[in-house]
Amino acid sequence: MHGSFLSKLKRVQYWYLTVVEPEELKRICERVVKSGELGRSRTYAAILYYLADHAIAGTTPKEISIAMDVLGRQSDFDVGKDSIVRVHIYHLRSKLNTYFARQGRQEKYRIEIPKGQYMLAITENNPAELAAPSAIDATDAGAPGITGKMLYRRNYTPWLALFALVMLAANLMTSQENPAEAISNPFSDSLLWAPILDDQAPVLVLVGDYYIMGEEDPTGNVQRMVREFDINSASELSTRQAEGAATGYLNLDLGYAPTSVPKALVDVLHVLDDDSRQVRVKMMSEFTTNDLVGNHIVYLGLLSGLRGLTDLMFAASGLGLGMTYDELVNIDNDTLYTSSSGLSVGEASYRDYGMVSTFPSPSGMQFVLLAGMRDEGLVNLAEEVTLPEKLEVLEKEVALQQIDKPAFEALYEVLGFDNTNFDAKLVYDNKLDTDVLWETRLIGAP
Repeated sequence: MHGSFLSKLKRVQYWYLTVVEPEELKRICERVVKSGELGRSRTYAAILYYLADHAIAGTTPKEISIAMDVLGRQSDFDVGKDSIVRVHIYHLRSKLNTYFARQGRQEKYRIEIPKGQYMLAITENNPAELAAPSAIDATDAGAPGITGKMLYRRNYTPWLALFALVMLAANLMTSQENPAEAISNPFSDSLLWAPILDDQAPVLVLVGDYYIMGEEDPTGNVQRMVREFDINSASELSTRQAEGAATGYLNLDLGYAPTSVPKALVDVLHVLDDDSRQVRVKMMSEFTTNDLVGNHIVYLGLLSGLRGLTDLMFAASGLGLGMTYDELVNIDNDTLYTSSSGLSVGEASYRDYGMVSTFPSPSGMQFVLLAGMRDEGLVNLAEEVTLPEKLEVLEKEVALQQIDKPAFEALYEVLGFDNTNFDAKLVYDNKLDTDVLWETRLIGAP
């Protein structure tokens, strides 16, 4: 593959009449791969080089060709039943956009994968259009809005909310019911929760929190507390400052969690209530990949708080992140699911979404990831998966055969008015291919 890359010397021409030498295209691809933006999987790099070879040759590969030549599928592979190529292409497109928005801002040219096509498009790079979000007030929910701007929301005194969250979790974890009054867990036969409840392995509940810094005024005093979208821990702040960036910020050892998390945490801990099982609560800001070994994992938070779990949640998903964390896209039909929560004022109605994804790890541990676009989505999602009568609706819709370790995802739409949620309905569900998932992102495997 790489030999053909080096041997071809003709020019490559695509959109906007941009012309790039084959050698320059090769160097761009190599810089993308070396940047680390494609993750640890070699699959994305292989697809990128494959598409570059075809770009140089002036051809466009078919979906079946990518499946066979790059992903190792057989000639009887059915592209109509297996979306593995579309999933990989979608995520490669997103990773390329991330590279040129971050490390590749100084590139003269940028490479893209047009929607609905399996080819590389080469255009002149315009980093001004990819400017990163600036610092925001700590009262923001921690993710860019559908307009690309950060959304300012009500002041929830986030540091106090985080303290209340921890105290609430500690209280629930230490309280003991009278054994004589104990009753069987109504979720023991649930498709979603049974893999965790039927096993005595410890459960780790990861809460999506956000890192808060202090912004200095000219006199050196802390003027306000802010959040930078791409600085998620004290170590990341230190690294950025060592590089000469993020000056004027101080580490305050503070963080905050969305106000929806305590309510969702109460609902989930009620399901996991069992004196014989160890349940721990940990913030995503303290998360390490070692946490994924030997624990069942439950995530509670917003999509923007997933951090190290983002690639895992979307590796085999039929959904992908849109331009912001307020938007998801159906990869197969390009349907957009966009939140308007946070943009509504006064008595205006709003729409939000909550996503659940569950799957087993190679070692047999179960993941249950519950993520809202905004607070309304998470609160309602938690209700949908912790109330037996509502959970039954989801499990009937998914209609998986009786298996020990289910793997599926679902999306709920939440409608509300004047801060009151009126309706939550299932708008999407999909079975997950765990082979694709762990091939793409091997995390916590023994």
